[in-house]
Amino acid sequence: MPPFTREIECTAYCSCGYCCNWEWGLALPGPFYLGFSPSWCPVHLRKRNKGYIEKQLPLFARYWTASTLTGSPYYGLTADGSVPAQARPPIFSKMSLMQYNKLPSRILLPWRFFPRHGTIAADTDFYPFGTRMFISGYGWGEVEDRGSAIKGPGKIDLYHCSHKEALKWGRQKLQVVVVLPGQSTLDSLKIPRPIKDVLKGLNWLRNLFV
Repeated sequence: MPPFTREIECTAYCSCGYCCNWEWGLALPGPFYLGFSPSWCPVHLRKRNKGYIEKQLPLFARYWTASTLTGSPYYGLTADGSVPAQARPPIFSKMSLMQYNKLPSRILLPWRFFPRHGTIAADTDFYPFGTRMFISGYGWGEVEDRGSAIKGPGKIDLYHCSHKEALKWGRQKLQVVVVLPGQSTLDSLKIPRPIKDVLKGLNWLRNLFV
């Protein structure tokens, strides 16, 4: 299947805990921990997941609070083991100039000149890990995570570095360019990986090298 465009509901999330359904917990003797969360009842006595009771955990650790993962340690990684990241377009691209408030910090930190794809959570039955997407206003992202509440091809979650940015984005229905694994012309080119990563981030090239 060649790259295609589809209207998708794009919802923002971050690593605040509230967005990702995890909380800080104080380990107690036996299979219990005290969970701390920003709610009407900030302290809860919870039971750890049976499969993790015997494993060595820090005194303070993060625990999932939703679905079948409730009580399991949360290590801050995506489902495919990567560290979540927010999309960062090339510094001289149109999208980067639209985010002018971020330019000073990007210019002061040389490593931030380089573009970077963002983490997308999707239903991997429709969008396998490694699927690349271009979302207007966000940039290029890659499917690296999945969520129990994300079902079907019409919903994805976009990772943002801060809760403030996630709230600002909210939930939007947008036309999204979808490139399934192995369908990218650019991936087949025999050029160094750093150059390929730069080209992937150039918005104006997306129709040529999707």
